[in-house]
Amino acid sequence: MNVTDPTLAVQGALVARLKALDTEAGVRVYDQPPGNPVLPYITIGPGQTVPIDETCWDASEVFAQIDVWSVEDGYPQVKRIAGALREALHDQPFALLGHVCDRVEVRSVTYSRERDGITSRARIELLFTTQPD
Repeated sequence: MNVTDPTLAVQGALVARLKALDTEAGVRVYDQPPGNPVLPYITIGPGQTVPIDETCWDASEVFAQIDVWSVEDGYPQVKRIAGALREALHDQPFALLGHVCDRVEVRSVTYSRERDGITSRARIELLFTTQPD
């Protein structure tokens, strides 16, 4: 594993943090949900790592996406879960294996309805600023 790339450490810590929260999704946090998953649930979506060119350390910005899924009428359930995730992540301490997380920022929360007309979604965009430990 490349020590300077924090993506795997961020993903592992993020999954653990989300599963430990007391949201309506419980421990249903997936990279790829199983067939016919119980709703609501959370998925870890795509991401990106951008090196920060610093002379003193090899820092990175890690962008991550979390999606909350529900079939509750309207958006109340995804909004409650997204609100709990924002509270638990934005500007909160975040331990990473082999890295230091200087900051976690919730960049945006976008609500949408899927094409089936039933499923509600909250897409949460996160930014982690990290450096090797």
